Order: sequence, then C-alpha cells, then structure tokens
Amino acid sequence: MTQAVCECGTIRQKILETLRFIKQVLLDPATQFRHMPRQGGFIEPLIAIAALGLLAGVVRVLVTFYYMVNGAEVGLFTALSSIITTPITVVAFCYIGAFLLSVIMKLLGADPSLEIAFRVTSYLAIVSPAAVILTAIPYVGNIAVLAILAYLLVIAAIEVYQLNSNTAWMVFGTGAAALALLSAVSDYRQQPQPESVQPAAVDVHHR
Repeated sequence: MTQAVCECGTIRQKILETLRFIKQVLLDPATQFRHMPRQGGFIEPLIAIAALGLLAGVVRVLVTFYYMVNGAEVGLFTALSSIITTPITVVAFCYIGAFLLSVIMKLLGADPSLEIAFRVTSYLAIVSPAAVILTAIPYVGNIAVLAILAYLLVIAAIEVYQLNSNTAWMVFGTGAAALALLSAVSDYRQQPQPESVQPAAVDVHHR
C-alpha cells in the first residue's frame, strides 16, 4: 500500500515538474535558454522529451475519444496506441531536429555540437502537447505551431548560440514562413472540393 502511494506521488510529481517546465519555457524562454546546461549527456534531455511526448500522447488519446464520441470511426486500439506512438514520434522528431539544427549552426559559424542542439530541441518539445490540439484546426493550427517554434528557435539562437537577432529571425523566421505556406497549401488541397455540377442532357422530341 505504501509503495503504491509512493508511486502515485512520484507520477504526480513528474507531471507537475513537466507542466512547470512547459510554463517556464513558454513564459520566459530567454532565461531558460540562457541558463540551459550545455553538457551532461543525452539521457537527461531524452527523459524530458519522453515525458513531454507522453503528455502529448495522453492529450491525443483524449482528443481521439472526443472525436469518437462525436461519431468518428476510430478503433479503440488506435486511440490507446497514441500513448506509445506519440512519445516515440516526438523523440524521433527531436533527434532529426537536433541534427538539422547542428548543421545550420555549423553553416552559420556557431557551435555545431549535436548535444547542445539536442538539448535545445528538448526545450522545443514543450510545444508537442499543444500541437496535438492546434494541428486539428485547419490552416491556423499548423501556422500557430510553426510560429511558436520559430520564436523559440530565435530565442535559442540568440541566447544559446549567441547569434545576432537579425540573423536569427532571417534564418528561422523565413524558414517558418515557408513551411507555413506549404502547410496552408497542403491543408487547402486536403479540403473536400465541391463537385462540379454538369447540366443533365435533355432530349427534346419534336412532336
């Protein structure tokens, strides 16, 4: 009984720590990136990303259940599997993002350390729980997520990599704008298009 209580307390503490981390990065990203540890290995940021991914998975399950209640044909297994697939997806995206960020920083003459880039992406992963909800909104959702990520990347570029503000906005702002445009075009193409109505042929018989 005592062990179960301790485990529940630990889980609750982890959830509160994750929510506190999200709040701190969103409300004061400059301070958080400025004091971000540059060393310490990959395990710590990986755990943080997994926790954020798990939270995003829970949100996805709740969103899926909402759609199921409203008539969407989604299997129960598909809904519950998000608890596993979403954290894996978030971790994978963070690894890919860290690699791309390290390449960009190398091109810009900044520190190309993959560990630092991975730690930056672990901070960016705070967007994942909200992204589950936002991306369900056509057009606006993806643009909002990209805008938040671009802003956080600019702050990280300034505080972590010591880049000039104009350079940071030019690189990441332009990139986010291009992705937002592609996202809007993709959303538009996925929307059901009204079928063109052809006039029915009418046979006219002269009597």
